[in-house]
This record gives sequence, structure tokens and C-alpha cells, in this order.
Amino acid sequence: MKKKLIILVNRGSLCAYSQSSELLSPQDKPIKKIQVNMKPSRPDPTICSDQDGRFPGGSSIGYSTSMKHGEAHGRKTEQEKRKLSNLAHTISKLVNEEDCDMWNLAIPAEQANQVINELPIDVQKKLTQLKEGDYTWLPVSEVESLFRN
Repeated sequence: MKKKLIILVNRGSLCAYSQSSELLSPQDKPIKKIQVNMKPSRPDPTICSDQDGRFPGGSSIGYSTSMKHGEAHGRKTEQEKRKLSNLAHTISKLVNEEDCDMWNLAIPAEQANQVINELPIDVQKKLTQLKEGDYTWLPVSEVESLFRN
């Protein structure tokens, strides 16, 4: 029995479906949604950081003032990298846990290369089709038709 995994990704949200192809006719292939846990294993240190720093505001007349905060340089890009890394980790874990023969991925174009490059080689080899776009809103009945062989 061959097992195919369909994964739909958009901006941190992920939907996964499993499809088994037994000796059934193509219209009878069962497709079922898989519950996916997207919580990262560790807290994100970029959410609250003391690297922003605090320093005295100072004044021209010598009185002490309240502390000022530094700027969060590069924090947004670091958070985006972490999101994509967490997506890749979740996809890799899902492909390995479901023990599928092949898997298909639908993901926005700007995220596709970054996520795929983070995946282990054995997971990349099982990827059979890649669609670039947001398909997370598709109903289950149309998910099947998205990746017809």
C-alpha cells in the first residue's frame, strides 16, 4: 500500500492530509486530515530580549531621567527565519512519523526555497510535487484534485 502526504503551508499555518492508495478506484481513495502540532520545542528568544538594552536618557541640566530602550535591529527577520525553520522541522517530523512513500507541498513562492533547503535530504527525496501558492483555505474535496497524478 502506498501512502501519500499532502501538506499545505501559508505564513506559519500548516494543514496536512494523508492519502492511501490501495486497490481502490481513483474516486474511492480516502483522504483524511492529520492534526499537526505547530508549537516550537523552545521559546523564541527574539520575542523578549535584553539585547535591545536600556540606557539612561540623560538631560542637559544633569537630573536623572527615566531609562530609554534601544531598538530591536533585525528582530523581525530573525523571527521570520525561526518561523520557517520551525515549519521545516514540523514538515520533516510529519513526513517521518507518517511513514509515507511520497509527499506533495503547496507553499507561497517566497517561502518555498527556504523551507525546502532546511529539510533533511531523505525528506527532500520523497517530495514529488511542489505548488507555489496559498491553498490552506481549500476544502478537503478540492485538496485531492490539487495534486492529481
